[in-house]
Amino acid sequence: MRPIIGITCSRLVGGSWGTYSPGYFMDYTYDAYSRAILTCGGAPLLVPVAQNESSLEGIVERLDGLVLTGGPDIHPRFYNEQPRPGLGELDADLDVTELAIARKAIEADLPVLAICRGIQLLNVCMGGTLYQDIPDQVKDSISHQQKADKGTLTHTVQVEDGTLLHRLLGVETLWVNGKHHQALKDVAAALKVAARAPDGVIESVEHPGKRFVLGVQWHPEGTWEKDPHSRRLFSAFVSVAQNSPDRRGA
Repeated sequence: MRPIIGITCSRLVGGSWGTYSPGYFMDYTYDAYSRAILTCGGAPLLVPVAQNESSLEGIVERLDGLVLTGGPDIHPRFYNEQPRPGLGELDADLDVTELAIARKAIEADLPVLAICRGIQLLNVCMGGTLYQDIPDQVKDSISHQQKADKGTLTHTVQVEDGTLLHRLLGVETLWVNGKHHQALKDVAAALKVAARAPDGVIESVEHPGKRFVLGVQWHPEGTWEKDPHSRRLFSAFVSVAQNSPDRRGA
């Protein structure tokens, strides 16, 4: 039986019901996440924003793994800061849902793969903080907002020796496809830095005390079909979820 992998959704305002009706929120995420999970052996299942504590507990109990996806900026109130001028679009309801499901997944030792916004949310949910805008707050930073297709690898990261990321990929230097203007600032105490960009910006963290909790600032869902390192991230994640000792029916 394929492991069930939850994939969090963002929201956008969609078309109206009719001429005199307002637009409505629509849950969405890019299908590249689902296709990567499916191809690597998992059963993708989208998790919409409208949730409460009880519904999230029920979802986490039924999942074998969780992907925290990309999306808008995280509201700085969740890491006790005031907004800076470079802060982008916010969706506080999305923040509440994702912070809650991330905490529950980590408490349950569920395998977690956190991507772009996901790595930032992972850090915040565990007590860390963020740079709200890299160009404004990180001196001499490289461009982290690539002006290229998501399938294009645009800059390198240095992978830390002895990390899960290093064991999975077996490389010290990795080309990635970043598109973000926020990044981890103060790393949560339970997390370990696994990779940095040439300017020192944190590009990956992991939780050494869990079976598989790995965050990457880049977008492997955009490159997994051609880039073996991106595919390896999804394959390893799904494999851990598949082999969880407490899986239903195991």
